[in-house]
Amino acid sequence: MVATSSYSRRLTVMMGRKSAKIANKKGKTDAAKAKLYGKFGKLIAQEARSGGADPSSNGKLKDVLAQAKSAQVPADIIERNLKKAEDKSGGDFSEMVYEAYGPGGTGFIIEGLTDNVNRTAAEVRTAVTKSGGKMADSGSVLFNFSRTGLVMVSAEEDEDATFEAAIDAGASDVEPSEEGYRVLTSLEDYASVSSALHDAGIQINAESSGLVYVPLSKVELGDDDVEANETMYDKILDVDDVDAVFSNYL
Repeated sequence: MVATSSYSRRLTVMMGRKSAKIANKKGKTDAAKAKLYGKFGKLIAQEARSGGADPSSNGKLKDVLAQAKSAQVPADIIERNLKKAEDKSGGDFSEMVYEAYGPGGTGFIIEGLTDNVNRTAAEVRTAVTKSGGKMADSGSVLFNFSRTGLVMVSAEEDEDATFEAAIDAGASDVEPSEEGYRVLTSLEDYASVSSALHDAGIQINAESSGLVYVPLSKVELGDDDVEANETMYDKILDVDDVDAVFSNYL
């Protein structure tokens, strides 16, 4: 009876940890989706305000709308931000890239769109330093990453079919991963490859796709440093004007 009770407690703890991981993953997915939609909302409003809300005469807006469609941004969010562009009193957004070091010698690339550069810089710095990291000089972290297009394909898709469709669409490589298949593209080909895969009926994880920074090498960490880096990642992503965070820890 004692052994059975002990096993039952261990099983309950294991199930509890699994449930917590699933809930945490879902929370991060929801947060990533909200960030993605927010980023496209700002881009749409910005391009429509500067060049007009008609994509037939505004090439930049047309490109952003095509990317938003590929990322499966809901139509109501697109329409809402096109209407928001009619308010000419709104401030212009600036694209910002920050670099930071995390616990254990990791590197972080932080992307954002902001209408107040000083506010965003201060909030990012606070999130980094309160997590045990420090801001880095421009270029000191960036050189360890490659800028590329990433289309994340669902693990439910067939590997051979995914590879064939991706290469035919112009992808540079396809890498299997725990989440599915990482279809890598040049920056210029990202939108066309993403659209081609979507049109072929291949299931894409829009929240994990986009123009990303891929680490050229990764830093292996102990459990404590992994936890500290995950905390830092979450705190940075909580900053309203931050749209994406990339790091090189395992």
